[in-house]
Amino acid sequence: MPFFQGPFYGVSVLARFCSGDHDYPVHHFHLAEVLLAVPGDQREAAMALGATKWEATWDIVVPFARKGIIGSIFLALARSLGETMAVTMVIGNDPKIHASLFAPGYSIASVIANEFTEATGDLYVNALIELGLVLFALTFLINGLARLLILSTTRKGVPE
Repeated sequence: MPFFQGPFYGVSVLARFCSGDHDYPVHHFHLAEVLLAVPGDQREAAMALGATKWEATWDIVVPFARKGIIGSIFLALARSLGETMAVTMVIGNDPKIHASLFAPGYSIASVIANEFTEATGDLYVNALIELGLVLFALTFLINGLARLLILSTTRKGVPE
């Protein structure tokens, strides 16, 4: 597989773990919020019909909260897009696109953090500001979609 070929520098993989470590609490919080939004009556009804806790969770709770679970993943992803300094220090700062996950990389936030002080001329500064706007729009879009998914899941669990 081309994703796992090439020399192992470790920096790109370390950046992914570092970013994931920062995003785990956010993901866990939203995931717990979504799973608690599933009505208790759903769980109790499944268990009253003879389902085990495991079956009630996987056959009733998870399908009920699927959109919210996906939304919590997107929220954590959007947060990781904005992680600047933690990723910049370990990602490798190589502006080329590689097929391997082990190769060094360069994120939009890293470009802005590394090159803003060296920007000479209006075009260079404006290009970096435009990158910041793209990063903001991407993060805003992903957060908005994830919030809609979580909201639709929590509304589904509220009795009318």
